[in-house]
Amino acid sequence: MKNTLTASRALLAAALAAPVFAQTSVPTVPPTEETFVLSPFEVSTRAPGRYQADESASGGRIRTSVMDTPATVAVLPRDFIEDVGALRVLDAAKYVAGVSEATIPNALDRVNIRGFQSDGRRVDGFSWTDQANYDTAGIERMEVIKGPDALLQPTGVPGGTINLVTKRPQFHHADSITVQAGQYDANRVELDSTGPLGQAQNFAYRLVTAYHDSDGYVARTSRKSFFLAPSLTWRIARNAQLTLRYEYYNFKSSNLEGIPVDPSIGTNTGFKVLPGLPLDFSPALSDDYSYRHIESHTGTMLFTSTITDNLSVRVAARVSEDNTPDTGYVWGPNTQGGSRNPLTGLWEGGLIYATTAPYATTAAPALSTTYNHTGTSSDQHLRYRDFQNDWVYLAKASWVDSTTMAGFAYGFEHQNQDSRNWTAQPFSITNFVVNTTAPTPAASLSSARRRELERTQFYLTEKAEFLQKRIIASAGVANLSYSGYFGSKVSTAAQTGIAGRMYPGSGNETTFNYGVVAKPLPNISLYFGHSESAVPTTNFQSVADRLALDGRDISFSVGKQDEFGVKAQFLENRLTFSVAHYKINQTNYSIANPANLTSPPPTTLLPALLVDRIAKGWEYQIFASLTKNLSFVANYNDSTNRDPNGVPFRGAAEKSASAFIHYRFKGGTLDGLAAGLGANYLGKRAGDQASGLTSASTDTVIIPNQPSFYLPARTLTDANLSYTRGKVTYRLAVNNLFDKVDYAASQTRFLVYIGNPRSVTGSVTWKF
Repeated sequence: MKNTLTASRALLAAALAAPVFAQTSVPTVPPTEETFVLSPFEVSTRAPGRYQADESASGGRIRTSVMDTPATVAVLPRDFIEDVGALRVLDAAKYVAGVSEATIPNALDRVNIRGFQSDGRRVDGFSWTDQANYDTAGIERMEVIKGPDALLQPTGVPGGTINLVTKRPQFHHADSITVQAGQYDANRVELDSTGPLGQAQNFAYRLVTAYHDSDGYVARTSRKSFFLAPSLTWRIARNAQLTLRYEYYNFKSSNLEGIPVDPSIGTNTGFKVLPGLPLDFSPALSDDYSYRHIESHTGTMLFTSTITDNLSVRVAARVSEDNTPDTGYVWGPNTQGGSRNPLTGLWEGGLIYATTAPYATTAAPALSTTYNHTGTSSDQHLRYRDFQNDWVYLAKASWVDSTTMAGFAYGFEHQNQDSRNWTAQPFSITNFVVNTTAPTPAASLSSARRRELERTQFYLTEKAEFLQKRIIASAGVANLSYSGYFGSKVSTAAQTGIAGRMYPGSGNETTFNYGVVAKPLPNISLYFGHSESAVPTTNFQSVADRLALDGRDISFSVGKQDEFGVKAQFLENRLTFSVAHYKINQTNYSIANPANLTSPPPTTLLPALLVDRIAKGWEYQIFASLTKNLSFVANYNDSTNRDPNGVPFRGAAEKSASAFIHYRFKGGTLDGLAAGLGANYLGKRAGDQASGLTSASTDTVIIPNQPSFYLPARTLTDANLSYTRGKVTYRLAVNNLFDKVDYAASQTRFLVYIGNPRSVTGSVTWKF
């Protein structure tokens, strides 16, 4: 039955209940157990408060206090992930300043970080790009690092990185099972078990698994997924540890088709969707034809050792095989219902502008109630191979403490992707009937992409602490080189080659980072940091085409950030407050060349201009455990994020804010009761990606095209209650508490995605 966890699934969960959901706290080590030496690559479990973490290892691979880092780093521990009820990464990460919804809510782990859209994810320091949202059951904590990061994410967006740190084996027993059911996207079972193996205390295991099967709010949408992650840790010696982990993930969700914007809506005329359509409308075919799917097998290895008091080593590796077939359909009216004003670049509903002076208007034709329905299928196979090796040397002198890290990383990616166009039956929205006729495939493939990329990176970093850690200076250099090929076996002939050509590519780029932290008081940090990353342009055909046009090398897009700010801790470090200002430059951003608008125009049109994209803003963040019972997280972001012509980017809110408060009752009649309340605000967002110049532009008067509509600002509120009695915790959550209409995201005027209305979810967790 829709939105109800069936009895058979519950019985299956009970049958599998040996592995169970683990606790995040670590008890005191028994006297008989040999104390393990923590390497510089591992983060201590000590925390000053429920939502506080003193240390992070993501920003520079080695353990560093968040107060000693010349950049913004936020750590979301497991307690916070559970308290907010996160079922996707963004459910928790949105409480970090500058992290917000992007353009696809139900797949790709797509988020905006400081205005830059990020696809895929970083898990234990390794990158993935596939169709899935990662299952939060496997996450121990999230580390959000702002800005470009040549070490953690050498090929990531310059806005920042979310590194998901997975649950690892513990040398104490912790077992639990969670069963959850709810109205939308909620039905699931989670199991987690960890503990030592045998009496020698040298081996520990962990088994995490989750099964999800639920329908969405929008008609004929659903998610089914199965997550399995067994791992084993071997304490080879008191100063050396090896962890092996396998992960299987099978994820399938609907490929959302959205609903159109009312054709009368323009750039500056508010927002509404097409009248007469229910918000949960979808013309989607069965999930045999409209889905996002991934089946992945991943093995990872992590070895750390403190060889001497001064020298430590880390070795990590990954092997992954992903199959990611997907099929998506779009629909829309046969006329636009409006057009852009050539004199302003603004979209105006109901009018069709001529493209030549004097730019006369005519009334837009009435929309047909019959819509075309077309799609594309893709069958993709991905292979990843990675190896990382880091060495850290610690040196102490009377006047300075030094931490030097040198490392090497190798990465290999291979992609095969075959795509084909499909055509479904047209449909009428006035008399809609679910289409049961199979769509018709095109006779031939539209693309047969083949891509291979091999990366090698060397890096060196140095951190020096002076005056008893009152002054901390750091610097680093990284060199990234790559080689590979890219092309489509069914491509037509291009200016740089023959049909079906595979284009070779290679490049080499060096990036730098440096920063300083000054502590006028032990609990106050003033900092400045500069960071860089260089992302290869893996479409080697576009690199070759541009080189042939004008000799410009676009092998890399380089991101550079300058950030300064203040961090402060109070209440015995249980309250952390930070203010940061950042400016990010991204090179090789392409815009229309106004030199093509001269009269007469050039005989051969000039290529697009390559300029810097700039994002800047202020961020404010609080993490607080005000008392042992009361915890609070809040942020505010005020940014400017536009292309070089001043046009906002699709889906990127320039203002956002979030807050979450959680209270646990201890003692008395209400002992065991807890309550949480969260709110998330997003300012208005461009609904589509505008580019190019209007027909009224000249080489001296530039009129850029503007977004044709904006999604309105919105605030969503979530609330939850939980009650713990003995080993059992009961939880009730109400998402979108005030039942606001949530225009979650969009891609075009015909693809607006609707979020869930108010929904209720309940769960039971048994720890034993």
